[in-house]
Amino acid sequence: MSKFSNFSYVSSDAIGLARAISAGVLSPAEAVSEARNAIAALNPELNAVIALTDELADRQLNALPSGPLSGVPVLLKDDCPSYADAPMSFGSRAARGNVSERNHEIVNRYLANGLVILGKTNLPEFSCNVATEPSLSGRTRNPWHPERSVGGSSGGAAAAVAARMVPIAYANDGAGSIRIPASFTGLFGLRPSRGRTPTGPVSAENWGGLVSHHVLTRSVRDSALMLDLTSGLEPGAMYAAPTPKTSFLEAAAAAPGPMRIGVLDTYPLGVTIDPEVARAFSETEMLMKKLGHELIPIRPDFDAEALAGALADIVAVYTAMEVADVAEQFGVPATEDYFEPANLALKAYGESLSATTILRARNRLSATARSFGRLFENCDVLMTPTVPELPPLTGRPDARSSSREAFIADFLSLSAFCHPANAAGNPAMSVPLHTSNDGLPIGIQFVGPYGGEAVLFSLAGQLEAASPWQERLPPVCHGGAQSV
Repeated sequence: MSKFSNFSYVSSDAIGLARAISAGVLSPAEAVSEARNAIAALNPELNAVIALTDELADRQLNALPSGPLSGVPVLLKDDCPSYADAPMSFGSRAARGNVSERNHEIVNRYLANGLVILGKTNLPEFSCNVATEPSLSGRTRNPWHPERSVGGSSGGAAAAVAARMVPIAYANDGAGSIRIPASFTGLFGLRPSRGRTPTGPVSAENWGGLVSHHVLTRSVRDSALMLDLTSGLEPGAMYAAPTPKTSFLEAAAAAPGPMRIGVLDTYPLGVTIDPEVARAFSETEMLMKKLGHELIPIRPDFDAEALAGALADIVAVYTAMEVADVAEQFGVPATEDYFEPANLALKAYGESLSATTILRARNRLSATARSFGRLFENCDVLMTPTVPELPPLTGRPDARSSSREAFIADFLSLSAFCHPANAAGNPAMSVPLHTSNDGLPIGIQFVGPYGGEAVLFSLAGQLEAASPWQERLPPVCHGGAQSV
């Protein structure tokens, strides 16, 4: 009997779908049709996809290059990865109707490998939130619970993958924007090392080097293969992550030896851990011991409060620049008719900061990187909760609030375990190991040394085998949900 005799689009990851296409079980056009049907059926409820690129996708299908994921449908987030002749709103009412003129380098790598781009996913304005509830397109709903946050800023991507619209969606991460939605929707999400994936050709860096580009997936191997396909230097790159010794896909299939797992003995920013998150973390500690790993208490020597302040300053300055640039480009005033109140408040604050203050903030990020370097002299991987709480009710953080202080405080609290890795430039992943008593996903974060994606993928592959998650389907899902 053929191994594809029981093929199911819903249960297949991208690699499985690509193998089915290669074997003739279905054509690339049929795979794309399946994804389009899922989007048409589910998007009215989830609001994950805000633009379709049907004509461009059909053009791709007429001349697909070969590749390990040729014919697999994918979605792009509606900001950094510009796609020529496709809409690009940045999640802002000011840029409504904008169309990109050129491709981001990561899009070129998608196209060169035969991935079929079907459209754009929802996001907060300028990706500046850990919730996805923009005034432009409305909020994206979590497939696991419609009143719970899907996270952000890659919330539309997360909802689309979790609901089985597509097996892979582009995402980026400047303070947890891959890992937080992954945790809230039961997905695997890894942010690569600074310099691992391209940022150009327009941008040399995003948010002062805080942002990395990658994907949200259901399986570890899909994430690993996508990093193999998209990593590598581009012309003019400011950073270069260390060259891996093996492919990331091979690393994901290789069992790790015993590892030293660092566990924080104190929490950053005084955050309170939800009891169900604490239970999940404790169960993960037991699992790590069962798998032969050693738990080591760790106390990072960076100043979490100072880092949070530096991060807030950098985000404010970049938001000020984005608001001003978009307002000028599209000929609109910088008012609440066109921009989120929280971003206008960040703009006002960012414009008040001196050059000296911004340089000090950049230096704080560099100091954090040095601290992380010392941390990994004592452990191989750092383990934390991804988020200190369960997916909150929608409305947090509130981009419609004009209070910069309230918005940033909520932003930093939800991203407390995530944003230090962005500051340091280290790879980090959220692994969907647990669910709450009410069935809400809970992710556990693992941070690796700079350039250490292979270490993380190897550990993730082991965890996926020991505690599988792919059969958990949310209530809102293509093909109907199964028990969780």
